[in-house]
Amino acid sequence: MTRVKSGILVSAALRHASVIFIDCVLVRRGDADAGAIFVHIDALDGRHKLLARSLDFDGNYAWQIITSTEWVDGETAASRLAAETKMDHDAFIIAVTDAKARNPFDAL
Repeated sequence: MTRVKSGILVSAALRHASVIFIDCVLVRRGDADAGAIFVHIDALDGRHKLLARSLDFDGNYAWQIITSTEWVDGETAASRLAAETKMDHDAFIIAVTDAKARNPFDAL
């Protein structure tokens, strides 16, 4: 399986989000080659979701929820992201504000 560099994947997701009208911004730039990618989705109704890109045992990438429940409040999401970036200084953070809670990486 060919691995796409993190910087290229993030750039593609941001462009795709723009095309399909998802409000999406790069909050933190990580390592362009192999930085972890975190997606913070704000559903505009008080619900927040945090996703991380992970590799399964078959070598396929998937988006996993990294909080104890699927939806959390904004403060919980922010503190979890702060903890993740404290451990991993090379991580990307993408903030999505979308009432449909769409992940712009799903189509890539």
